[in-house]
Amino acid sequence: MNPIQNATHLLRILYEYKRGAVRLKSMPLRLWVETTNACNLKCVMCPNRCVPDSQKGLLPLPVFKKIVDEARGFVNDLYLHHRGEPLLNPYLFDMLAYARQAGLKTRFHSNGTLLTPDRADALLVDPPDMVSFSVDGFAKQAYESIRVGADFDRTLANLFYLLKRKRELKRKAPYIVVERIRFRQTPPGETPDSIRDLTQRFLAAGLDEVIVKEEYTWAEPGQCDCSPETLTARCTFPWYAMVICWDGTVAPCPQDYHVAMSMGNVNHSSLREIWNGTAYQVLRNNLKHDVQSLGLCRSCDRLRRKTVGGIPFQYMATFLIDHLIGYNALRRKLGTFERN
Repeated sequence: MNPIQNATHLLRILYEYKRGAVRLKSMPLRLWVETTNACNLKCVMCPNRCVPDSQKGLLPLPVFKKIVDEARGFVNDLYLHHRGEPLLNPYLFDMLAYARQAGLKTRFHSNGTLLTPDRADALLVDPPDMVSFSVDGFAKQAYESIRVGADFDRTLANLFYLLKRKRELKRKAPYIVVERIRFRQTPPGETPDSIRDLTQRFLAAGLDEVIVKEEYTWAEPGQCDCSPETLTARCTFPWYAMVICWDGTVAPCPQDYHVAMSMGNVNHSSLREIWNGTAYQVLRNNLKHDVQSLGLCRSCDRLRRKTVGGIPFQYMATFLIDHLIGYNALRRKLGTFERN
């Protein structure tokens, strides 16, 4: 979509969200498409480490192409990640290329441990718009105590190689981000000096941004105050985006980690059919009128955060920058506003 079409799409979504429409004329602007839910690490804060291997798999390339073919024309950007490590899917770069050929912006998130020099070189041949990497623990002891199974020095070598090659090849893309979680308890070995020094090294090497995020809280029934008096916002996700898991199951948002609320399956239905299907209509109606009936949603802390104009503030600025500005020098100046 061109910028005018994109802005018009955003306004239509906002209008339908504000009026609480349950059957939508607008289609999702963003897709999360999970290339795999498998991961090579056992990070201490991630639910993935508890998921049995028998419940993990890879998204087939033909299914991905079906999704893209149906999404072209209304989706603006495509996230090729969700619960696993995207580089475990051998067709990841084919998927990125196919989506870009369809006119979609592309990005993915990785732990960086599998980004060998060969993969980094391949990534830069026809790069995505953005790629982000988790480096939780800006010191060796801290990192390896959190990212169980990873080697701090090897991961850094992978990332610095990518940055070096991007600079040598004078590539504008991808926009490269490192994400660091600010844990409630400081991990062992991490200090303000280690954080400052590694941040400076990354930026000097050509990294576009270091984003600091608060420790994540996954939505689980009973994990927080579920009284209706504490609610400050209505979830925006079922009005603008869709999560598609490796087996084709559609989840309503990334917070539904275990897909407790299935909206349908792309192997059996089209995106349009699912988007306005019964499950989505019931969900939107209950989010507006009876969120207490939604065990997962009513416990989600996203509905208890600051709002602007009745819309959850967290990620809102970043979302608008993603869609109206994109990934470029202006974005670097504005920054990515991950605010809790």
